[in-house]
Amino acid sequence: MQRQNDAQQRTNDFNLALRRNLRAVPCLRAGQRFMVIAPVLVPFFAHYGQDIQEIFLLESLYALTILLMEVPSGYLADRFGRVVVLRVGGVLWAAAWLLLLAVEGFSGLAVFNVLAGLGGSLLSGADLALLYDSERLLAGDQPERPNRAVRNLFVIGMGAEGLASLSATLILFNGGIPAVVAAQALCGLLVLIAALFLREPARWQPELTAAQTPAHWGWAGQWRALQAALVALWQQSLFMRRLLVALCLWPTLTVLAIWLVQRVWVELELTLMHFGWIWCLLQLLGAGTGHIAHDAERLLGARRTIELIGVLATLGVLLLTVNQLAAALVGSMLLFVARGLFGVLFMDALNRRIDSDYRATINSLLGFGFRSSFYLLRRCCAGCLRLSDSGLRCLVWPRWQPWLA
Repeated sequence: MQRQNDAQQRTNDFNLALRRNLRAVPCLRAGQRFMVIAPVLVPFFAHYGQDIQEIFLLESLYALTILLMEVPSGYLADRFGRVVVLRVGGVLWAAAWLLLLAVEGFSGLAVFNVLAGLGGSLLSGADLALLYDSERLLAGDQPERPNRAVRNLFVIGMGAEGLASLSATLILFNGGIPAVVAAQALCGLLVLIAALFLREPARWQPELTAAQTPAHWGWAGQWRALQAALVALWQQSLFMRRLLVALCLWPTLTVLAIWLVQRVWVELELTLMHFGWIWCLLQLLGAGTGHIAHDAERLLGARRTIELIGVLATLGVLLLTVNQLAAALVGSMLLFVARGLFGVLFMDALNRRIDSDYRATINSLLGFGFRSSFYLLRRCCAGCLRLSDSGLRCLVWPRWQPWLA
């Protein structure tokens, strides 16, 4: 009887730790995505005395750090544990924003961008893998219970981005750039605090065969196992290959289109003061669409839902070409609706079909594919879309200069 009680107590403690992950991981994602800096990135760097060329160099440094660390971070999470990697990422993320409170000059901002890039890459992929496996283990012998990890993190992330864009405007009016930096540092601390509450769930580990010595599970052996898993994933089916390509390329196209949205708004003379709350509403629209994505799939079927995503995105881009503000706003809404449906349904379809032992690695690999394709496509379009130094100053600097004083 005592043994049964002890076993039951261990099971209860384990389930309690898993439920804690269900609360802590969304808090971590919310803190990371609540970027009040994002809507005012150029004025933010200009506040530290950086010109346009230096701003581009700093952003490139941040993007390069994330790109190089994307896949290794996921692999480290699968090898050493998601919680360890998320806590290290939380430390680096919080340290980057706290450093910003005292930093001065280009070199200090460069260190900030490297720390933020390292922290962001360690948090990427591992948070979804931890939440997905926590929900899967809690379901236990209930295979029919839907796993809402992808949906919840997507909704939380887009909601946080939307509220951050609205909050940035309010904070700027009341305290300027220093207040924005202080608010962002608090969000960085929230990420670290949330990471401290995480618990690592037990994961199934395959038994070693007679041919597999302990050396097989060293770095070389792990690399061979990872290669075998990726090859098996690619060869699994035509559907899986199409899914992987779509998850790398589609976000690139939608992000480029969404970036163009704000450029179209400027051309149609939408005042900058309206950007914050319109962007917030669009992000919340995307979050709401992601929340009902599974219901839409059950109602319409998988094939029709995929067709609907394509139609919405195409129609949204076409409406952006109409020289009317109302059409541009409707087109923006359609793009965010398509983004919400795609982000939840396609990522969930992938995570249902991959092995838990490589979940963080594969999710990070998708991030690497997206960032690489985005970089290459942006370089190809640079001749058409690049703003000149003087043009960018005319677009941004005069409107923000009173708040930077």
